[in-house]
Amino acid sequence: MYKLLTTLLLSWVLSPTASAQDSWRFSGFASLAAGRLDHSGLTYSNYDNEKWRFDGDTVLGLQLSGNLAERLTLTMQAVSRAHSFDDQEPFEPQLDWLFLAYQLNANWRLRAGRLRTPHYLYSETLDVGYSYVWARPPIDVYANVLAPFSNFDGADITYLMDYNETSIDLQFLAGTMRRSLDAIKIEVKPVVGGNIKIQNGPYTLRYSLLYDQSDIRLNGPRPSDPAFRQLAASNAQLGFILDSLESEDAWYRYQSLGLRWEQDEYAVLGEVFDIKNTDEGYSNDAHGWYISAQKRFGDLTPYLVRGGFTNELNKEAFQVLKSTYATIPPGIPGLQVLDRVRDRVGRYLQLSNYRQNTWTFGVRWDFYSDLALKAEWQRLDFSDGTSGQILPTNEAPPSHTVLTTISLDWVF
Repeated sequence: MYKLLTTLLLSWVLSPTASAQDSWRFSGFASLAAGRLDHSGLTYSNYDNEKWRFDGDTVLGLQLSGNLAERLTLTMQAVSRAHSFDDQEPFEPQLDWLFLAYQLNANWRLRAGRLRTPHYLYSETLDVGYSYVWARPPIDVYANVLAPFSNFDGADITYLMDYNETSIDLQFLAGTMRRSLDAIKIEVKPVVGGNIKIQNGPYTLRYSLLYDQSDIRLNGPRPSDPAFRQLAASNAQLGFILDSLESEDAWYRYQSLGLRWEQDEYAVLGEVFDIKNTDEGYSNDAHGWYISAQKRFGDLTPYLVRGGFTNELNKEAFQVLKSTYATIPPGIPGLQVLDRVRDRVGRYLQLSNYRQNTWTFGVRWDFYSDLALKAEWQRLDFSDGTSGQILPTNEAPPSHTVLTTISLDWVF
């Protein structure tokens, strides 16, 4: 549907009627980034210990916007990323924005189409590296678990108001999302909620609350295999695991709070977020926070970030799964599917329950108009024998690692 709509809209934009209006604006952004980890056996955004790689945070985006009629505008944005946390191919262009906006009056605006999901302070410019000081937004809040859900198909309505020296931005939204990751397939129907942003002088306060109703299934050998379901029907332990590792129409709550202070060459900002399953079934509860401080010295801006992230995925189901090895030993003829499911699900659950803490130091150099060069060092400390959001290979994960990133960000 979006490919057809894009073709029709581009045909209109290139038509003599549209060109005559001379009201179309073309812009873009790009980041060329290289990164490397200092420990073997780990990978993050295609970065590893073997060599410097450029297929992690490198991105190219193009945007077209213009007036279709009085108070009616169109915005399109296509983004090509070197790495994606869902099942997209490297550098495969994705239509992140395609929406119509209608300005009802001075205060109210209505939009419909493909929009950004307002999870964070920097949701609207998530891929625009030039818009923030870091090499990438802090992953303790801008977490991998939410990366594939950065946009949704639906509508929103926004109320803008200025009162004395305070501006208030209030947004309500509703829509759907569908994504497939390496391990799980998720369909969100619907996502509803809103956020409020209040600005007064150097202070910005933002709170977001979203609810989504989701169907979740594991890919590969999984509890939804018919053979496993048949076993689970007569075994309470397996039945509990089955119920815990899939959800149908379960409601999840996402909320975040952000605060930013900017004064002259100083800036301090921080965000916290929380995800929780409010129903039964697949339960991935995540919590994260960071605080970032920076000071500009002419063209140079050094910065320091401290953050933490906790992910809890069905801990009780993991204990029950381990207990099944005593009641149903591995290697029983005819139960090979059970062994495959236990091995895969056990590994998945073990790696999905973790805590990580991060320290990040970096410097941004605005050496030319609309160009910024950044160098960043991020140390990640892990616990419980896991590797946090850094994916392990076949080796046992270390207790910590350092990710070094150099990026060149550009807007045009």
